[in-house]
Amino acid sequence: MTHVPAQLLADRFAPIEIATMATTQCQPVLAVVSDNPDVASALDTICDFLGFGIELLSTDTDLGPLLARYKPMAVVAELDGAGQDGCHVMMQVADHDATLPLLILTGDEPGISGAVDAIEELWHLTSVTQSRHLPAIGDLVEFLFHAGRRGNCVRMMPL
Repeated sequence: MTHVPAQLLADRFAPIEIATMATTQCQPVLAVVSDNPDVASALDTICDFLGFGIELLSTDTDLGPLLARYKPMAVVAELDGAGQDGCHVMMQVADHDATLPLLILTGDEPGISGAVDAIEELWHLTSVTQSRHLPAIGDLVEFLFHAGRRGNCVRMMPL
């Protein structure tokens, strides 16, 4: 029988770190930054029907802590908020996760889409959707479904 020094065994059989592709798993939560009760009510109804949570913030509330705490699957925000505007929300989303799906409600002001495009490009956001108003229910459900699939939300069921 051969004697093998303990250190040689320790070196030979030391735990090997295997690099694996991390799959981030979001909570099925939608973050909404809006002062419009109609937007909040419509999204709350849809989220309740689909079985996932919603976190409503006024435009006076900082989105950063909510992003860190809940890691939502998507964000919906108005561009023209009384407190923080949609451009600020876009920058906070970019700081958190530039791939996080974001629906920006631009309102009726023409030409504002270019500002959203510029911030999207400048901050390297990859999943920004623009809409003048809250989209129809089918379009919202499609946006949320794709956000849930992108975020690997396990409770999100296909339609």
